[in-house]
Amino acid sequence: MKKYLFILILIAGIITAQSCSKINGENSNTNSESSIPELLSINTNVGLETEREALLTAYDKAILTLKTNPQNLKAYLTLAQVFITEARLSGNTGYYNVAAVKMIDHVLEQKSTDKDINFEALTLKAGVLLSMHQFKDALDVANAAYKISEHNAQILGALVDANVELGNYAVAVQYCDKMVQLRPDIRSYSRVSYLRQIHGDNAGAIEAMKMAVEAGLPGAESTEWARVVLGDLLLMTGDINNATICYETALGLRKNYPYAEAGLGRLEKTKKNYAEAIKHTENAINTLTDVAFVNQLAEIYALKGDNEKAEEIYEDVVDLLEKGEKEQNKEDALVKHNGSRELASAYSHTNELGKALKNAQEDLALRPLNNDANELIAWIYYLDGDYTNAKMHADKMLSTNTKNPTTLYKAGLIYTKSGDTEKGKMLIAEAKEINVSISESLFLSSK
Repeated sequence: MKKYLFILILIAGIITAQSCSKINGENSNTNSESSIPELLSINTNVGLETEREALLTAYDKAILTLKTNPQNLKAYLTLAQVFITEARLSGNTGYYNVAAVKMIDHVLEQKSTDKDINFEALTLKAGVLLSMHQFKDALDVANAAYKISEHNAQILGALVDANVELGNYAVAVQYCDKMVQLRPDIRSYSRVSYLRQIHGDNAGAIEAMKMAVEAGLPGAESTEWARVVLGDLLLMTGDINNATICYETALGLRKNYPYAEAGLGRLEKTKKNYAEAIKHTENAINTLTDVAFVNQLAEIYALKGDNEKAEEIYEDVVDLLEKGEKEQNKEDALVKHNGSRELASAYSHTNELGKALKNAQEDLALRPLNNDANELIAWIYYLDGDYTNAKMHADKMLSTNTKNPTTLYKAGLIYTKSGDTEKGKMLIAEAKEINVSISESLFLSSK
């Protein structure tokens, strides 16, 4: 791994180096003695102090409860929820997802007669499996929870997400409708937004995401995540001014929020302010080592004309993903991560198209109806010059009438090369009408 990016990743990784478990203000060994995973030190430079205090308090109270009553299953589920929350906040999903599953499986193994306990355990596990991209298993677990209780927004959300990932879009819409009727809040509105976007209703997607933001608590991670997604939707449709407001507001309400920093990086990239785009993207990486952020950094360098730096960073992404998959998929792992999609994309950037295709085929085999899986493999076939197979999957990636300009532009290139020049030109024109700046980065990617 190149020294340049290694330093950035090292800075981001420091937050996972120490334990911060405390009971009555002192470090406790109780958790390690009882085989309960540690809560690693929380990055105090990110987020709200009240959130950090709430996590620490919940963790410590659960530990204290288990010291006096080791059979308290609710305490184990509290720990699982703490780990799931911290996985999202810190990005250390490898450690915390395994920690959460350990707690959840302990509860399920007790075969409690308490339906509420079993329902909560299954619901939490479905969420972890989704995070690890084990979509079929997540759906199975979510269905098991749904049999216990059909009137819970969290499990309905898991059913929406799992069915979306598997390409069961009509079923996802049905569960989403139930979710909105049961609890019209940030969780349900954000899913409405995504499903509208999938089906080509960009204006409706923006409207629903605005409702999601308005339903949330300003400064909370879920709210500012929704605000950044709203910014992305606005940026996708060419509304730079309102996208700027979203990103800057999120960053103002949530200190050093990496997703907002990355959003500002995308914004400045669109404006061709590449130095600023690099600065914001590096700020995001310094806080959270997300592969999407690192890929974004490489793309910006490519647009800037520094292909050597871009290639170095893309190589770093491959190295990071390969090591991560090896670490998270050990033989004795409680839950394994499915990184085939991320690896396929990474290998395509380093021109290792054989490896890219292999991983894309693995991703597609798990979810053949999913638009994103078909788009990924279509693009890899295109880069490899196999325009017949590229077109076959391009047909599928447009099956829900998406109006994502990136998807439309890629499809336009594919149709043009496969001989359907008229349709190719039409799709490219449509993509540019939605977002006039869409062509440049894709042109670089298609060389």
